[in-house]
Formats: sequence, structure tokens, C-alpha cells
Amino acid sequence: MDPFIKIDRLWKDYNKTGNDSLKIEILSNISSICTNFLDNYKTADSIGDLGIRIACKNSSTILKVIAWNNYIESVDLDSGYNKARVYAKKALMLLKNSGRTDLEWRTLHNLATIFLSRRLYDSAFIESNRAMDLALKLNNKAFQVHSYLDIGMSLEGKLKKIDALNKYLPAQKLAENIKNTPLLIKCYSQLSDFYNIIKIFDKAIEYKQKHQVILLLNTHPVDSVELMWAQNQKHVIITRYNNYLLDEKSVESVIDYAIRTNNIRLKKYEFAIYRKHFIEAENMRGLYNVYNIKYPSELRFLSLNDKTLFYRLNAFFKVEEYQPDSAYYYFKLAEQRLRSDPNLLNRSNFYIRFGHFLKRAKKIEEAIENYTKAYQLAEEDSRFVKMEYMLTASMNLCELNALTGNYRQAYFYSKKCTLFSDSILSISNKEKANRMWDDYQIRLDNEKRDSQLRQRKNERNMMAGGVASFFILSLLIFRNYRNQKRLNKLLDEAKKKSEDLLLNILPYETAEELKLTGSAKAKEFDEVTVMFTDFKDFTQASERLSAEELVEKIHFYFSEFDKIIEKYGIEKIKIIGDSYMCAGGLPVNNETHAYDVVCAALEFQSFMINCRNQQGPLGDYFELRIGIHTGPVVAGIVGTKKFAYDIWGDTVNTASRMESSGEIDKVNISGSTYEKIKNQFKCTYRGKVKAKHKGEIDMYFVDSPV
Repeated sequence: MDPFIKIDRLWKDYNKTGNDSLKIEILSNISSICTNFLDNYKTADSIGDLGIRIACKNSSTILKVIAWNNYIESVDLDSGYNKARVYAKKALMLLKNSGRTDLEWRTLHNLATIFLSRRLYDSAFIESNRAMDLALKLNNKAFQVHSYLDIGMSLEGKLKKIDALNKYLPAQKLAENIKNTPLLIKCYSQLSDFYNIIKIFDKAIEYKQKHQVILLLNTHPVDSVELMWAQNQKHVIITRYNNYLLDEKSVESVIDYAIRTNNIRLKKYEFAIYRKHFIEAENMRGLYNVYNIKYPSELRFLSLNDKTLFYRLNAFFKVEEYQPDSAYYYFKLAEQRLRSDPNLLNRSNFYIRFGHFLKRAKKIEEAIENYTKAYQLAEEDSRFVKMEYMLTASMNLCELNALTGNYRQAYFYSKKCTLFSDSILSISNKEKANRMWDDYQIRLDNEKRDSQLRQRKNERNMMAGGVASFFILSLLIFRNYRNQKRLNKLLDEAKKKSEDLLLNILPYETAEELKLTGSAKAKEFDEVTVMFTDFKDFTQASERLSAEELVEKIHFYFSEFDKIIEKYGIEKIKIIGDSYMCAGGLPVNNETHAYDVVCAALEFQSFMINCRNQQGPLGDYFELRIGIHTGPVVAGIVGTKKFAYDIWGDTVNTASRMESSGEIDKVNISGSTYEKIKNQFKCTYRGKVKAKHKGEIDMYFVDSPV
């Protein structure tokens, strides 16, 4: 359901009730939607506070505790950290000697989550262990699973990888034993993230696929939002493993879904993956096309809602347009806004990109300044991934300092290149993954001691030779790394082509189920909207046109139909001769299927009329009838060879009768479809029209949008 529609309904429920407890829960739901769908943290914070104010006016202590916890669970903790921490502490104070151990566990779990959001892993570890003690006392298995995961994330943050895994695996086993699907999904997702971070990508993908399988098989109807988030996370893993393997069609399917359903947060995260994909591949033309041709509305959205990113993108685009002065101007605008960003690695990445631009522009001194800032910002971060940023900065600082004759600094950064390269490459060794950080710290300490002993001994001679050798070594490492990427790309080309072909035959969700499980179950859909089209006098046209001309003409029309239905997220079912069949509301349920299909039908007719007008009265053109009906269907895969996705049921037959009972240039809809779209379109009632084998049916012509 569209988040704005859902919020509107919740506000109506809120205004109807006089129960404070119910009001607080409704406000919590609205706040969660603002955070998780609309990415609107300020509104979420205000609504969460409104719930707290209602609770404070009430005499119930427990209601206050619930409102405080609701706030913590529904807002973005990066922006609401301080308030959330205060509310958790207040809740724990009120819960002393209250006997509400369940609420005390919930508050400790939330407090651990708050600390995790700020990477305060020692504090998170303490609170999550306190929560686990209560979960064991209550003998609540679900609480225990949550606490295992919290403790695991705390240990992982403290760089105790094996200890963390020894918490995640029992959490998974416990969730499986109690057959709790949402918790099992959470365990699979966390394990996938864990393996992705330590670069054991086969395991990361394995757990993400388990996440998707359980969504497809154990939830009905399929939770399309969760499924798309799972696909988003899968894209994160793929880009981290091998950026060349990212399927752009798959990314765009998630973006299109997010746009169609107004899921602003999902759209934001998926666009971030797409940007990284093009930037890492140094494909700025591809990035330019995404924002300026495929999704220009997103660039307009960013200009109003995220000026920092808007400026950064424009800097890239101006480089692509050969306007270096304008690019520099936008980089500087972005830098001013980025200074307040608390994410150190995000800022480090910006200075690396700015440094690359300045390096290509031959502004060497300014490039050195930016790479140095990138190195220093990454060094301040506590995450292991910072070494990738420090390595990139060191590579460029080594090269540029050598170029300017500053061999002392070049030598310093060449040593850093070796240190970071060795550490990053060693991460692929699974048995050593848990020892990498300790090895890095030991080598760092040894380097500090050894550097003082070597510094003055034949310094100048050693510097020149050292710089060259270390720089060449670093280049070889990167060259091998990039060659491996290219090799992986070639090896996986055939697989990608076969998957693209599968997506051409089947809907995305069905194709994923088939790949993951080896089969795809037939599914019942309570309500979808089916459209049939048919060309008038097709038989006569086929007699006057050659076979080649006829096929070319049909291909021309149906290719445009394909583009239109893709725009509205409608599923093409099949072509039967000159009849085109499609349906909205499957394979993933949505609330807008009738609206989407009617919009597409009107565009079909508009396209056909434009073609006729262009060819004139003597041209070889077709005229189109369209029929639409809304109702239940069964959908699934037919056959084992040359299989196809199809739908069955009386709804399909009625939609076909709507088409045969229609008129050219018109969109003929049934009464059930009319009830779904009557507030969005002007329609003309035709009365009860007799249809073959169906009797009399209420029919309407759709005239235009309201």
C-alpha cells in the first residue's frame, strides 16, 4: 500500500479513538512509516514525541514506558540518538521493582540498539547481556534470539569475529526451533551481513538467498517490501564482491518498485548502489544517463531534498560534459555541505573523488591536500573497512609526492600501501579472517618502532629506490586485482545472459523462486486487473500485407505496449495472435493495479491514434479495442519445456469478453474495475451489455483522468 494512503488511514483511526493507548500505537505506526518508507526523520521524531506527550498526560507509568520504547523503535537513531538514550534511561528508572520484566527486556534491547547505532560496542555488549539474562529468566525464546543477535553485533564491532559468529548461529538455530519466520529472516540477514563484511561472499549470498526463499515460501501474500529490501542487500554483496556482476535490470526493477510505491528510503539506498556501480567502473556516462535520461525526476528530487548529493553528482556530470570549471565549482559546494556529515568514511570517499578530479586537472598540490584529508578522516574511523579508503589515498599520495620530489612523504605512503594491501588481500583467506585486525595492529606497532631505526640510514638513496619498488608493488597488486575482476566478468557472462533470458520469460519474483528452489508454486491472487487488446480487421490486413510486413508491424505496436506496461509495473502475460494480454497486481500484490492498468490502456489508445494520424487515411494502420476486468486469478508456470507464466480464472474470461464487447479507440471496463478507479477517471456508463457466455454485464468507457 502507498505509504501516504496508509498514513491518511491511520490519522483517521487516530481521530476516531479516545483511547490513549491506541493513539500511542497509531502514532508509533505513522512514525515508523515516515522513517522506513518516506525517509522523513524530522516528521517521525515529531510524531514520536506527540505519543510521549499523550502518555505523560496519562497517569499510567507503563504507558510512558511503552511510548518511550515506541519512539526508540520508530525513529532514525543516527539523528535521534541523544533523545532515544535519555528515554531508555528514564524507562529503566520507572521499571525498577515494577514486575514488568518483559518491558524491562524490551528497554534493554532498545538501549543496546541505540549504542550499536553509534558504534559504542562496549556499552551495547553490557546492555545486551543484561537483556539476555532477563530473556533466560522469562524463558522467552524470541527474546533470546534478539539478545543473541545484539550480543553478536556488539562482539563483531569489538572485532571478535569468531565470538560474534558463535552468537549468530545459536540465534538461527533457536529461531528455526520455534518456527518464527520474522526472526529467522532477521538471523539470515544478519549472517549475510556478517559474511559480507569479512568478504566470505559465497556464504553471504547463501544466507541472502535463504532470506529470499523464506519470504517467497512462508509469507502469503508475499511481503513485496521485504523482498525488495532483500534484493537491495543482495546487490550490496554483489558490488562488494565483483562490481561487474551487478545486473542493472535487477537494480532498476527495485528502483521502479520503490518509485511506484513511494518507498523513498528503498529508492535512496538502491540509487546509492547504482551510483557506486558506475563510479567504481569509472563509467560516468552510465551515471549521467541514469539521472538525466532514465530517472530525471530523481535529480529534481535531490535538488530539493539532498543538495550535497545533488552538487556531487553535478560535479561528475560537468566533468562528463567537459566543463572542468563548473565541476570544480560543484565539488566546492558539496564540500561546504559535507563538513557536518558525521559519517567519516563518506567524507573520506568524497575527498578521494575530489582528489581524482584535481589529479586529472593537473592541480597536484590541491589533489595532495584532498587525498591527505581522505586518509586522515578514514584513519579516525573505527571500522576495518577504513583500510580500503586509506589504501586508495596512500596510493595516490605516494605517486603525487614522488612526482613533486617529496620523497620522504612518498616513502612514508609507499610503506602504507604495502601494509594496507597485504591486510586487504589476506581477507580472502577464510581461516585468517578473525585475526586480520590484530595482525594489522601488530604490524602498525612494529612499523613505528622500525621506522625510527631505518630513517637516517642512507635515507636519500633508499627513498628513491624504495618509492619505486613499493609503488611498483602496489601497482602490481592493484593490477592483479583489476585483472581478476575482468576475469570474473568473463566467467560469469554466460550465467548473466541466461538469467537475463529467464527474466525475459518470467516475472522477476517467479524467476527468483525458480532459481532458488528449483520450482515455482501456483499462487492465488484475491484481486488483480486483467487487460486484453485486439486489432480490428486483423484478418483482412493479414491478407493484403506480406508475412514480413505483418510481423514487422505487430512488433512495432507490441514493443511500444511493452514499454508502456513496464512504466506502470504491469506484468505481460502473453500474446495470442494479434491479442495482447497483461495484468496488474501480480506477481506482487499492490493497491494500485486497476489505476495502473487503466492508465496504460489510455496510453495504448493514444499511441494507436497518433500512429493513425501520422499515416493519414490511406496508410496501413491498425485500430484497437481494449477490455479490462478486475477480480481473482490463479497464476503460475505452465509446462517444463518452453515454460511460460500464465493466469487462469473467470476474471480472465470476463476481461476477454470486455474486449470483444468494446469499440475501437475506447477503453471498455467492467463494473468491478469501475469501482476501483471511479475517483480517478471520468467514465461513461454504457448500461448492461450482453457478453458471450456471461449474460449482461455493467460496462463503462473510460474517457479521461479526473
